[in-house]
Amino acid sequence: MGYVKIRKNKISRLSVVDQVCEAIKADLAAKVWQVGDRLPSESELADMFGVNRLSVRMALQKLSTLGFIETRVGEGSFVTEFSMQPFLLEVAGVYKDEKRRKDVEQLRNLLEGECMSIAILEATEEEKNGLKEKLEQYFEKEAVYNQNIKDDEALDELVNADFAFHYEIINISHNHIYMDVYAMVQQLIREHIKYLISTRARRREEAGLMALDHKDDKHLQMYESIVNGDIEEARRSRELILGIRPIHGMDYFDQADES
Repeated sequence: MGYVKIRKNKISRLSVVDQVCEAIKADLAAKVWQVGDRLPSESELADMFGVNRLSVRMALQKLSTLGFIETRVGEGSFVTEFSMQPFLLEVAGVYKDEKRRKDVEQLRNLLEGECMSIAILEATEEEKNGLKEKLEQYFEKEAVYNQNIKDDEALDELVNADFAFHYEIINISHNHIYMDVYAMVQQLIREHIKYLISTRARRREEAGLMALDHKDDKHLQMYESIVNGDIEEARRSRELILGIRPIHGMDYFDQADES
């Protein structure tokens, strides 16, 4: 794609690399270059900013590391679709310990709680039906997983279905910031879901108990709370699913009342 030269202010000599990097990021945000476009060459950028090629090269390397551009040997640097997911994928393992898992739990409770409240007030019949479809898909995957809780593929598919159900609630809010944040941290959320499902399934197996019937599943109660406009039940079912409140027969096995 041809390059249209754009007039630039000269860059001061203080923190040259960072200033070049910020200037290019500003242009990316302003859509001067679209996803897939090739950036000007190092020489052209150096001329535009009034800096040396080494400073430009280091700025481009930084942008590449951050995921804003992709540099191809012999071709140049190209604008990419920015996403936080690769970064969060790399750090997801850090959040597997109990303290940081609690951080993910609290984030989910905050986002999902707000979006459930919005869904109770504003969800259309079409959106409720869409959520019901996600719930049914979750039950299908759950039934397969319960036949063999050591099946890693079945576990992964159940995690995907569980995430899809919760993300549908986020979507119903129509709040793009909530949707983007939830999508950006989805790897952390998936790890949290996986931990809850596998740990609870193992506990029931060790206790010699059968899988819970669908009518007792908290996801069903969550769905029904949205359909019925029951804010208190929405909070209760969410806290049970997330492990904020322990579930009798899954998190503990005495006769105490889970409520």
